[in-house]
Amino acid sequence: MSDMLDKPLDEFESAILNNTDQTIGSYKKGDVLKVKIVKIDQDCLLVDLGRKSEIFIPLEEVLYDPGQPLSEQYKVGEEIPVKIVRDEKSRGGIFLSQRRAMYQSQIDLIEQAFKNQDTIPVRVRERVKGGLVVDINGIQGFLPSSLVSVKRDVNLDTYIGQSLPTRIIEFDPQKRKVVVSHKVTEEEELNKNRSAFISSLEINSVIDGTVTNVLDYGAFVDIGYSIEGLVHISELTWSSSKRPGDVVKKGDQIKVRVIGISEDQQKISLSYKRTQPDPWEMVQDKYKPGDVVEGTLVKDLNFGAIVELEDGINAFLHISQVSHRRINSIKEELEIGDKVNAEIVEIDTTQKKIKLSRKNVLPQEEQPEQLNNQEPEHQEKGEDLSDFVDVFVPKKTE
Repeated sequence: MSDMLDKPLDEFESAILNNTDQTIGSYKKGDVLKVKIVKIDQDCLLVDLGRKSEIFIPLEEVLYDPGQPLSEQYKVGEEIPVKIVRDEKSRGGIFLSQRRAMYQSQIDLIEQAFKNQDTIPVRVRERVKGGLVVDINGIQGFLPSSLVSVKRDVNLDTYIGQSLPTRIIEFDPQKRKVVVSHKVTEEEELNKNRSAFISSLEINSVIDGTVTNVLDYGAFVDIGYSIEGLVHISELTWSSSKRPGDVVKKGDQIKVRVIGISEDQQKISLSYKRTQPDPWEMVQDKYKPGDVVEGTLVKDLNFGAIVELEDGINAFLHISQVSHRRINSIKEELEIGDKVNAEIVEIDTTQKKIKLSRKNVLPQEEQPEQLNNQEPEHQEKGEDLSDFVDVFVPKKTE
């Protein structure tokens, strides 16, 4: 012992310090460190800061759930991060804060996520003017209404309490400003799912869709993941006389057949009529030469007229078969929209052609003999009807 006392005082102190914990004085204001909980009270935590120095952390500086006792949220011996708000040299003595330590650590994580453009989860706390207030592990952020979703006219109240994946688009640690976007992560996920969905589509497959818009040239149908395909007017119905608005309405749930996908997968062609039977497949069972049928005149071709017998079934009435008397124009006898009674004189299901004669069902008129023997001005013989057939008869699809 005398030998120890003979040593210089500073050497003696060094020996003591080398065998003890770090002193309080070695920490400075702003440091973040881990401390061990030694006691839990209702309104504070008692922690060991080193060298058996125990410091109280007041309740307002502790991260906790007000609905549960501290003893159920923390355990004696557990280590927690704290920030030194005041060090031992400051007036009032040392002051610790777990809340500010967590804030500092989260700010560092947020800054890193902002630089790397990582996706981070947030929890929506409340709705405010212009958007939503979100919580990022204790850090308050803002989610503008325009960046909530790719969908239009969303109800912001439905997001309260939800956890959302977001991307930080604006960060200012000095102003404690954090702005996030859920829309950008939603778009990325949507594009990923969209590509996978389109790749899975097969030509001729039948899928469900929702009509999103009806135009003069057809209808757009959402087939999933906000992917819209076009049903051209020629693929809406077997009928040649109906307009798109007569067949479908916006919001209708329909089945469509995939008939084409562009190489870049940006355009998808759909068919509504091909999900329904082709009426020409039943023609032989429903119509025979000699039958008298009723149809609607839907088109004037000058040398004849197109008569619609039913949706998808059109027939040709030559001008020479309109009346017993010679006429120079269909309009002399009939108008578009008129009901026409006529006899079927010929059926060709392979070419999807039906020929009619109206005069065969009209009473025979008394005419001068020379008129009866005279050739009609418009003759069927030798006329090529293939051009007009393609106009009104949909070709058979494979």
